[in-house]
Amino acid sequence: MPNPLLVRLTGRNAINIVNVLLILLLVHGVWVVATNFARVHELMNEMEELLEGMGTILVALGVALEERETLLKFLGVYPQGLTPLQEAVDHHCHGYGLLLLLLGLFVEVAVYVIRMPNLDTIDFDPLLIAAGAVLSALGALALARLAWLLWRLRETRAAA
Repeated sequence: MPNPLLVRLTGRNAINIVNVLLILLLVHGVWVVATNFARVHELMNEMEELLEGMGTILVALGVALEERETLLKFLGVYPQGLTPLQEAVDHHCHGYGLLLLLLGLFVEVAVYVIRMPNLDTIDFDPLLIAAGAVLSALGALALARLAWLLWRLRETRAAA
C-alpha cells in the first residue's frame, strides 16, 4: 500500500495549491516590472533579479512536474498506486512541466544576455526585460491552465 502522505503531497490538490501560490507570485512580479517599466534603466538590477528569480522558480517547478511519475516510482508509490487518475495527472504534469522548464530557461537567458560582460546590449535591455516579463506571464498562464486541467479531472473521466 502506498504511503498516504506521499500520495497527498504529490496529488493534484497539493500541486494546485502550489500552482495558485506561484501564479500569484508570477503575476506580482510581472506587475512590478510592467508598472515600473518607464524607469527600466534606473531599476535594471532589481528587474534582472526579479526576472531571474521567477525564471529559476519556473525551471524548478517545471522539472518537478515533468518528473512526477519518475519520482513516484522512486518513492514506491507506483506501480501499486498508479490509477487512471494518476496517469492523467502525470500526463498533464509532464507536458506542462516541460513547458514551464523551457519558459523559465528563456527568462533566465534574457537576463544573462543583459549581464554578459563583453556584449553591449544597452539599447536592447528594455526589450530583453520586457521579453522576460512576457515569458513569466506565459508561465503564469500555463500554470493556470494546468491547475484547471488537474482540477477538472475526475476518477471516472480519467479512466475513459
